[in-house]
Amino acid sequence: MTTASPMVGRIQHVLQAALEKKRQIDKQLAAHEAHIHAYEGSYLEESTLTGGNIVKGYHGRPRASTKDSDGAFGREVGHEVQDADRLFSGSSLTCQQALDQRAAIERSR
Repeated sequence: MTTASPMVGRIQHVLQAALEKKRQIDKQLAAHEAHIHAYEGSYLEESTLTGGNIVKGYHGRPRASTKDSDGAFGREVGHEVQDADRLFSGSSLTCQQALDQRAAIERSR
């Protein structure tokens, strides 16, 4: 029985270290997921204002003569990025969970 006790202690130590490493990796993954989500949203918003993107296509791309008074092409007022347009973050199984965790952290501050 005395030989099992030190072995159990070592196994517990290894397990605790592995769990801590997993927590760190999970935090990094959540940060990467949020970063990708933000960049993707930025791209979709900006490209909508300039006449097209890889998701929606470039048909109907405005010509230089269609600038509005602000000098922007085809500006859509109040356009919001749809979840269906998010090919990258939408294809991730962990993205929504990461965004929910970040939102909970922000609310608690």
